[in-house]
This record gives sequence, structure tokens and C-alpha cells, in this order.
Amino acid sequence: KAISASYTGISYGMAEEIAYRASIDGGQPVDALSDVEKQHLAGTFLRLMDDINLGQFQPNIVFNDGEPIDFSSISMMRYANYTEESFESISKVLEQYYAQKNVITRIRQKSTDLRKIVQTALERNIKKYDLQLSQMRDTEKKDKYRIYGELLNTYGYNIEPGAKSFEALNYYTNENVTIPLDNTLTPAQNAKKYFDKYQKLKRTYEALSQLTIEVKAEIDQLESIATALDIATKEEDLIEIKEELIQSGYIRRKGSSKQQRKASKPLHYINSEGYHFYVGKNNLQNDALTFKFATGGDWWFHAKGMPGSHVILKNDGNSELPDKVYEDAARLAAYYSKGRDQEKVEIDYIQKKHVKKPAGAKPGFVVYYTNYSMMMDADISHLTLTEDQ
Repeated sequence: KAISASYTGISYGMAEEIAYRASIDGGQPVDALSDVEKQHLAGTFLRLMDDINLGQFQPNIVFNDGEPIDFSSISMMRYANYTEESFESISKVLEQYYAQKNVITRIRQKSTDLRKIVQTALERNIKKYDLQLSQMRDTEKKDKYRIYGELLNTYGYNIEPGAKSFEALNYYTNENVTIPLDNTLTPAQNAKKYFDKYQKLKRTYEALSQLTIEVKAEIDQLESIATALDIATKEEDLIEIKEELIQSGYIRRKGSSKQQRKASKPLHYINSEGYHFYVGKNNLQNDALTFKFATGGDWWFHAKGMPGSHVILKNDGNSELPDKVYEDAARLAAYYSKGRDQEKVEIDYIQKKHVKKPAGAKPGFVVYYTNYSMMMDADISHLTLTEDQ
């Protein structure tokens, strides 16, 4: 702050860069610096001025996950872990930086309504799911009632009239159990009462078993849509997400369903070895990427047990690929998942030919067996995002 306030033309961001290059915490007061630190800071400042006097400029924009976060006329060392794109002039930098900022702002504004729809539906389904699980737990007593009924039919002839309970040997566990009785009913009537309870809970259990599967599938889909909204960078991405919400019944379609919509393309990355990776940005795109674009020998990656993108590693007929290539694909799957902020994410991977889509399954849902797995971080800073989006 002191550097920026003292020198005309030195922005706060540039002052932070000078402090970073001098290995000094830019947030501490000037009085806290030792004489050695002050000398080192001064030397760093003067070297930077020398570069500027010599015209050693490198206009650039710094990106974090495709979003522009800063720009400068020189390369910023403090952004070493981010993506930097160079331009021929600072004018071009300003033009591109603010144009892309405007696009992102517009996308976020347009996604607000979709986020509200997804969040409302998600909260409603989570409440429904929790209630169903609670009801499922209540049905756990059903087998106990069935056994009570069987034991009363087997040993009921020993029960004295008016008894309020009966102790019998449970021949399933070889342990004695005490069976509560309605003393106004006969043993046979008590047995029928327990069998009726069993049948009622059994029907409830069977109905809830299917309902919980359906509601959990809806929750998974909505969470994956929320993740897709987080990584949407273009209006076409939002159009596809909205289309999925329409197809799933969360939004009513307005106008003709035959209207042409501009196609959104998957993200396309290349690593230093020249291998190509494709990342789906939403569920409709995931389906198209996996089942229309990928070939049988390509490799498919996905974060295990959480919403995330389908990632395709193009094989192009190679029988064996370097371990680093699999790791790069796994990093992309980790980064474009709900677990991107975790230290490590478990990634499933398998050849695409083993990935199947069940009939009637929701967009983005697949099944696979005998897959490989690896734990991987979400650092994709070394991968190059191409321009063919």
C-alpha cells in the first residue's frame, strides 16, 4: 500500500508483485521490515524499473479456470500457478480482459434464475428423501412382527386365556423372545394382528424402496446440474442446462420444441506430450461426449460418487499410454467435479467401450464395472485449454 501510494503509475497489484518478488509479505506495515528487507525490496523495485526502461514488456491476462482475474504489462510471478496469456499490446489486453469480464458477468446474471430453480427443487427433494429414509427405518420392525406371528401359530396352544405376553423360543436365533399380547384376543387373532402389521410394513418398504431410488436419482441429477452451472462460461452452456431442466420437467417449455439452439462444445485440453482430453460441461454434453464422440478404445474418467464432468482421453490406437497421461485426465475429472476443493479426489476410469447407459436413465447417468481408480489432485495449471470451444 505504501509503494502504490508513493509512486505515480504503480498500481496496488504491481506493488504486490514487487513485494512478492522480494519474498516479503506485502500486507505487513513498512515499519515491520528490517533494514535488510528494505534493501532487498528497494533492489527488487529498481530491477523492475530497469526492465521497464529497457522496454521489456509482456502484456498479458491471467486466468483462473478460464476466468480473467488480472492483467499487466509485465509477466506476474505471483500468478505462477495460474494460466497466463500474452498479447501484442496492452490495448489488446484491455479490450480482451473487459470483454471477457462482461461475458462472465452476463452469464452469472443469466444463470441466477436457473440456480434458484435447481436449489428449490434440490431442497424439496432432499426433504422428501430424508422423510422416506425415516419411514424406511420404521419398516425395519416388519420381520420381527412376522416372527411373532409364526411363533404364536406354532406355540400358541400353550398360552393361557387373558395372558398379556408370551415367551417362546425363536427358532431362527435359538433365543427366547417375549411377545406382547392383546389379552382380549385369542392366540390366533394375535398372530393375525402381527401378520397384518408385517404385511403393511412390507408393502410400505417395497414402495419406499423404489421411491427412494427415484428421489436419490433426482437429487444426483440436480446436484450435477448445479455443478454444471458453476463451470458454465458461455450462453450456449446455459441453454443446454435449461434444456435439460425442461426435459426433466423442472421448467415449462415456451414456444416450439423444434427451435434450433446453438450447440455448446466440450472443453478441449492438450498436455505437453500432445495428448487430447475432452471435458463435458453439463449432462447433455456428457452423454454426447461419451456415447457419440468417444470411440471404444478411448479412456473415460469421472469423479467417484459425486457430480462431475465426463472426461475423455483420446487414445488414437495406442496400446499403452504413459502414466502421466492418465494422471492428467484424472486431474481434469477432479477439477471439474464437486470435489475440486478437496486435497485429493478418487477418480474412476475405464475404457469407454465398458461404459453403458441404462434405458430410461437421466442425462449424464451411466453404469460401469471392473473399473480402475486413483486418488488425484485437481491441479490443471500445466494443461493447455484450446480455443475450439
